[in-house]
Amino acid sequence: MHLTGRVRALDSPPMAVRLKPLLALAALTLAVGLAAPAGAQQAPTLGAPETQTDTAAPPDTTSTSGGGGLKTWQEVLIFGAGVILLGGIAFAIVGDARDRTRRMSRHGTSAEAAGAAGIPHKHSQQAKQRARAKARAAKAQRRKNR
Repeated sequence: MHLTGRVRALDSPPMAVRLKPLLALAALTLAVGLAAPAGAQQAPTLGAPETQTDTAAPPDTTSTSGGGGLKTWQEVLIFGAGVILLGGIAFAIVGDARDRTRRMSRHGTSAEAAGAAGIPHKHSQQAKQRARAKARAAKAQRRKNR
């Protein structure tokens, strides 16, 4: 018995890139990027008549050296705060991982590992015996009520 569908699937080349969807996506991106803003975004007049505004004369240009940025000590302070924040996050992650490792290794992940480590099983033998006796009694009661 020959399955032609399976043979065709195996003979087909790897997933080919389809050109039409990529061109459509590029055109959409270009159209959204170059779109003019809507009229409602120009000025919030809400139907009021337009008022004329006088344009102020540009201020005198003086040669300033652009001292409006952060000072060096401010940059150092911000950088130091970032390092301290990242260090605190790393400390919390590592501490939690160590705590989880300690708990997992103490209790074990399987019954064999727990028995080999000398850790008693979660359920005691007495509790298992009581549950089995209770199940036997319930089964006997159901037989009796038939």
